[in-house]
Amino acid sequence: MADGPAAAMSGEPEALAVVTQLRDLAADPMNRRAIVQDHGCLPGLILFLDHPNPQVVHSALLAIRYLAECRPNREKLKGELGMMLSLQNVVQKIGRESPKRVW
Repeated sequence: MADGPAAAMSGEPEALAVVTQLRDLAADPMNRRAIVQDHGCLPGLILFLDHPNPQVVHSALLAIRYLAECRPNREKLKGELGMMLSLQNVVQKIGRESPKRVW
């Protein structure tokens, strides 16, 4: 059986539990460099950005934000395969789903 964030993508409760745990770990500045250096965490967070559950996506975004607060992590985050495209997709999806303001 596979372990790690990507393995949790199949089950929604499991995905939420895993991404919440990653978010909570990333909230601690002492964990941020180790999370980015781990070979499975960033690809898992990127997969969570495309999850159908908005809570999962929100937790993944928060985790990425926390990780980016550590300056040495920023280049690794930007260069991670699929990161920028997935973030653009989230922004576009939010733009399509949010109500339009009429002034």
